[in-house]
Amino acid sequence: MPWCPKCKNEYIEGITTCTDCGVDLVDELPKETDPGAPVILCRLDTEETAEKFLTYLRYGGLETVTVRPAEDRETGADLIIAPFEQDAAINMFAQLDTVEEDITEINFSDLLPAVEKKLAELEAEEASHMFSDLRTEASSVYVKKKDKYTDLKFSGISFLVFGFIGAAVVIANQLEFINFFNEFSVLIMAVVFVIFIAVGISSLIRARKLKHIVSEEEKVSNEVISWIQSNINDEVIADLVDPELSEEDNYFAVHEKLCNMVMEQFPFFNRAYAEELMDEQYNNYCEHN
Repeated sequence: MPWCPKCKNEYIEGITTCTDCGVDLVDELPKETDPGAPVILCRLDTEETAEKFLTYLRYGGLETVTVRPAEDRETGADLIIAPFEQDAAINMFAQLDTVEEDITEINFSDLLPAVEKKLAELEAEEASHMFSDLRTEASSVYVKKKDKYTDLKFSGISFLVFGFIGAAVVIANQLEFINFFNEFSVLIMAVVFVIFIAVGISSLIRARKLKHIVSEEEKVSNEVISWIQSNINDEVIADLVDPELSEEDNYFAVHEKLCNMVMEQFPFFNRAYAEELMDEQYNNYCEHN
């Protein structure tokens, strides 16, 4: 039986044009693809290589990338990722020092030395910020990448400003334009201000790595918020409330169900952020009832 490829209506044999859309009918409808389904980012020769690429992308803040054993060949592994983070991952590969051509035409396995070098640099950088990273990771509050980017950029600029001002003071003192500090004080100040400048540069580099995925996060967040506003209202929440449970037990039970609804619809979305949005939605419901 012929079908309309636009409105998906089925027609009887002999009809060749859709009466509603005016387009030619086809014998079979094309298979529908899920726009949210993960896509293959790159194919690699070994799982060990794939794990290193995975670690590199995770350092860049990509959360949906993972390794999957190759399905179309006997050995090797594939990196798969959510579509909304695919461009950000390609940009990370394009930033490697050895890439001088179109990244889509490169054998990804050839990038392994550059990835290993970058991982070593990132691990050294992470060690210098261990306390900050552990504190952030331990927090149960979701921190948006936009906020992380803003904080890192502000910190970087602040450290650089104070570092350069301090360096200028030290140089002026050494050139005897001013004579406020002795040699020992100048040495200590020079070390401190060099550290300030190094921290500032490091913060700006980290901010730059986050910048390219901020817009993608905002886009997905807006889609999720729009879906919540359209599908989770007071009536839906009221249906989930169990009158036999206490108010406190109901809060946790309903909150968990609402979060599960969001995660089923957006499986790659950050769980902690979903919980934050559901807190707000459920609190609004409690205020109205």
